[in-house]
Amino acid sequence: MKTSLPFSVASVPLWLILLSAGLAGAQEPPRVVVSGEARLATPPEQSGLDVTVVKAEDLAAAPALRLDDLLRDRVPGFSLFRRNGSRTANPTAQGVSLRNIGPSGAGRTLVLLDGIPQNDPFGGWVYWSRLPVASIGRVEVTQGGGAGLWGNAALGGTIELISAEPAGDAWRLELTGGNRGTYEADVAGSVAVPLANGRSVRLFGRADRFSTDGYPTVRAGQRGPVDIAADAHADILDGGVRWEIGDATALTLKVGGFQEDRGNGTPLTNNSTRALDFSAALDGAVRDRGIVWQAQIYGQWREFSSTFSAVNDTRTAETPSLDQSSVPAHALGGSVALRLPLGDSHRLGLGADVRTVTGETRERFRFIGDRFTMNRAAGGEQFFVGLFAEDAWKLGPRTTLTAAGRLDWHADTDGHRRERDLATGAVTRDDRFADRDGLTFNARLGGTHDLLAEPGALRIRAAAYSGFRVPTLNELYRPFRVRNDVTEANPALSPERLYGAEAGVQWKPASAWTLSATAFHNELHRPVANVTLAQGPSNTPLFGALPAGGVGRQRQNLGRARIIGAQAEVAWTPTKAWRFEASYLFTRAEVERAESQPVLEGKRLAQTPLHQLTAGARWTEGRWQASAQLRFSGEQFEDDLNTLRLAPAVTLDAAVSYRFTANWLARVSVENLLNQRAEAGRTADGLVTEGQPRLVSGGVRREW
Repeated sequence: MKTSLPFSVASVPLWLILLSAGLAGAQEPPRVVVSGEARLATPPEQSGLDVTVVKAEDLAAAPALRLDDLLRDRVPGFSLFRRNGSRTANPTAQGVSLRNIGPSGAGRTLVLLDGIPQNDPFGGWVYWSRLPVASIGRVEVTQGGGAGLWGNAALGGTIELISAEPAGDAWRLELTGGNRGTYEADVAGSVAVPLANGRSVRLFGRADRFSTDGYPTVRAGQRGPVDIAADAHADILDGGVRWEIGDATALTLKVGGFQEDRGNGTPLTNNSTRALDFSAALDGAVRDRGIVWQAQIYGQWREFSSTFSAVNDTRTAETPSLDQSSVPAHALGGSVALRLPLGDSHRLGLGADVRTVTGETRERFRFIGDRFTMNRAAGGEQFFVGLFAEDAWKLGPRTTLTAAGRLDWHADTDGHRRERDLATGAVTRDDRFADRDGLTFNARLGGTHDLLAEPGALRIRAAAYSGFRVPTLNELYRPFRVRNDVTEANPALSPERLYGAEAGVQWKPASAWTLSATAFHNELHRPVANVTLAQGPSNTPLFGALPAGGVGRQRQNLGRARIIGAQAEVAWTPTKAWRFEASYLFTRAEVERAESQPVLEGKRLAQTPLHQLTAGARWTEGRWQASAQLRFSGEQFEDDLNTLRLAPAVTLDAAVSYRFTANWLARVSVENLLNQRAEAGRTADGLVTEGQPRLVSGGVRREW
């Protein structure tokens, strides 16, 4: 049973489009404000970490239309669990990985929108359809060291998304349409209401509708009658108010709804999501003392459902295998943060945060004859409380040292898994798992030093850090099935720990050139992995009956994984019209120790290529702008045993736009220009799924 939101977002975009089209407005494009200074963090250039900043102009010029695809093009090492993007990937495979630190459906990277976690409360994945590019004003990606400030889930780093909102009285409308039934309509507006005291209240809102008929994900030569296009349809409605309470104090209230429906490539497999979010943030400053502070609370409600099937060898028929009819999950949280100067050389940050998560999967399974015969309910609760401190110490005009420490208490409670026979009502399994808690301390130490008098002309940096991630409710309690491959949950999973260090250099030999290089070494202790324990045909107590070609896996903590590598980046701006960028990432991510499964030692972590390369070019001349983006990913393995190889993949995207007036812009974009179908997945029986084919789209943007 799906949660019904208190509005129908599907019809809102057209309503707002018609309304806004009739409004009179200014003749100059509206100013866009980038809201929020997430966690009042140290500026990226002072942290000692590798930080990639994607600015508003980069977002606007990128050929990719979805945010996850755009970041994959721009950020070395950014990836979802598999190569296919959020247009067709099941939400449970949309967890984020940075620098190949153990890609998984849950992800090991924390994604934040204006300081609020976007990782799903139950499973840790990210709903990228909830984050349209037009709604984002800036992205800051910190690779490594996130837990020192952010705590749980920031094991491999953080992705901070900062909202873009029209300022004053302004509207923006963007319409895009393409092949394969793809279209998107996005409209955002803001109205400033002056108050008698000279201050103002600003009302703002956004509506977005995205839809695509998709494409069949199974390789052409292997498809059968059951293989159809994987489609997706998503609606967003957000609104809020920002009230200037004082000269340096403001209260921001936001509420938003989201719904998504997907087909997963066969008639009997689909999923849907319903979501409702609210937040309140009070931020202020004591300007004459350089003090800034922020307090915020938020709530998130999610309702997810998904169906799975087993397909016969000839792919002429499918049988239901699992009906995950309802996954209600909720999160409540809040934080307080303060940043203040101590003398002329220290900038101290202090804060605390809390988050509570509740979730349960309710599903029917074991399809016999013409019906499901069993019912399962599994889930629990999690609590997180953290205290953090950070000091940015300016040792001199060229040197900055940053130290951060964080103490976290976390607990798993009310863990349960109950199964019963649908025909008789008899309870066949009723597990209650013991409550667990733990106290974890993480730290980060980093610094930068300018070797030349000009800031940034030749800068070296270094950092050492630790991090942790508590397994999600999904990993602890919920088994799942993908075609004939079964993965069991494990309530005994322990938190993961990361210990890492990196060093880098940035050099600007001339005003047109920027070069940088980074080397890193990460040790991931107790990584959660899907470990192969059985292969079909077989019948075991843990997995039941596995058909020929099927695989039985269980989530287990391995001993230790090592992720070492290096990345290099270059940017060249020979003229005002041209800009070229390229980045290369090498990572070797492999299991170093696995006492319970020694056969895995020396094997590469699944979904981790050795080599990744991105390159881009942008040309701007008068009213014209054109860009191209190339992405290469080396071979990787689908499985932990490194037997299922995925071939290297290359993708080329391009876009061109023309601004007719200050308010009107038209754009044409081609994603996967060469129509290269990247291998995105492979099963033990040889079935290959592929990434997106060529997508051609065009659109217009109106600002007033």
